[in-house]
Amino acid sequence: MARVFLMQTGRTTFEEQSRIESVAGAPLTPQGVAEVQEQARRLADSEIDAVYTSQGEAERQSARLAADILGLKVHTTSNLREIDYGLWQGLTLAELKRRQPKVYRQWTDEPMSVCPPGGETMREAGDRVRAAVKSIVKRHRDETLLVVLRPVAMGLLRCALEGRQPATIWQQVDCEFICRGYETDGKNL
Repeated sequence: MARVFLMQTGRTTFEEQSRIESVAGAPLTPQGVAEVQEQARRLADSEIDAVYTSQGEAERQSARLAADILGLKVHTTSNLREIDYGLWQGLTLAELKRRQPKVYRQWTDEPMSVCPPGGETMREAGDRVRAAVKSIVKRHRDETLLVVLRPVAMGLLRCALEGRQPATIWQQVDCEFICRGYETDGKNL
């Protein structure tokens, strides 16, 4: 059984502006850097064996900060990336709500039923992230891992690990920086 710590990336410039951020990503703010460093220091005694993340800017930056504190190298896989919001990337939530009020309401009420134009559904993103973590856990049986994710990717993975329905994604996405640990053999993914 692997022990997997999920760490949310630190706060980014897009989050400060309430912008929708997906694949491309944005850099961490000074607060985001401090958040990651604080959580990594808290994990220093957890005997982490490997750090994984995707190629997004906030993910790479957060993982590198944590890995430096933990004395590890970062492994990347594109399948850990945040949901692809397509044409919504970079919009503020207020802009999306104003431009597409019905779709915005559906997205907040029934997130699994919406696909942003040119993007991917929550279900597709969740399937991709779960498969990536299942593969990582298979390679690292009986080891302790740190997986650094953006908020929605992390929320989708938490739904799977906690046995929650993906439709509850908005209750799983924390606005505050978090790091949580789980034990898994990958079968619940």
